[in-house]
Amino acid sequence: MQRDIVVIGGSAGALEPLRRIASELPPDLPAAVVVCLHIAATAKSALTAILNRSGALQAVRPRTGDPVTPGYIYVATPGHHIAVDGSGFRITTGPRVNGSRPAVDVLFRSAAAAFGPRVVGVVLSGGLDDGSNGLVAIRAAGGVGIVQSPDDALIDSMPRNAIEVAEPEHVLKSDQIGATIARIVLELQKPQELAAAASGPAEEIKGGVEMEVVGARDTPGQVTGITCPDCHGSIWLQLGQGGQVTYACRIGHSYSPESMFEVQAENVENALWAGVRSLEEQAALAASLASRATKLGDAQAADGYEIRRQGAEENAETLRSLLLDGADDVA
Repeated sequence: MQRDIVVIGGSAGALEPLRRIASELPPDLPAAVVVCLHIAATAKSALTAILNRSGALQAVRPRTGDPVTPGYIYVATPGHHIAVDGSGFRITTGPRVNGSRPAVDVLFRSAAAAFGPRVVGVVLSGGLDDGSNGLVAIRAAGGVGIVQSPDDALIDSMPRNAIEVAEPEHVLKSDQIGATIARIVLELQKPQELAAAASGPAEEIKGGVEMEVVGARDTPGQVTGITCPDCHGSIWLQLGQGGQVTYACRIGHSYSPESMFEVQAENVENALWAGVRSLEEQAALAASLASRATKLGDAQAADGYEIRRQGAEENAETLRSLLLDGADDVA
């Protein structure tokens, strides 16, 4: 039995390593290669054209129901999840996972569920940790994990997290990954070895705790006091293979801890800037009302509005300075 499904995930900084991998894959590779890079829904992706210029395998964008055929590189469509099952590809606009659509975890988990030990999972350069839990699922199903060396990655967060969480068999520089994929794919595995590798417990959601809270039983896991950054619904904490934590809402938006923290931090910043805007609008309104009161000869009202204007402007400036100082600290 061969490992004939290769799934590759990455984000910022992953394009050049992916081109290098494509250039090193042989034209007769007896495996399908499925690629998921984080690309904004509004972006016009030229990834298929780039990969077609880079190597011998033809790169295409699959549609739902297309078979997973060896000898092709399949590329995710911007703004759409890409997943595989026994009947072929599933291309969907389902809820974002780890704040992304397409999401690497969606592809990796589906490949592990559908093809088990036949899968080779590859995590490339990128921020945060999308793909880490998916690589855990691949390895738990008997598949092989490959991660780009953090020292070789432009953005090392995705590789570092994948190494820590999934403990892959191979941590390689980008110029070694293509040849390693080809070797693994061309190396026949003994059925008993594959069965032993996949004999671990299937991924399951643990930690379901009955709570007398409305909606506590609506989704597997333990309900939390956190709201979903995407839809503002309740978030459940779920424990998966190896104790990996996922935060998920009833709609299906889900986040790793690192992704959840990052999006929450962004939401806090957005809320603070909204506060600055509201205070500045309040100051402008007070100035307008003060001017109107002056024209009507109501000095007392004009003075009152002027005091309010000054207070709102001072508060807005204080909040703005706090935000800008925080940005300078990060820079």
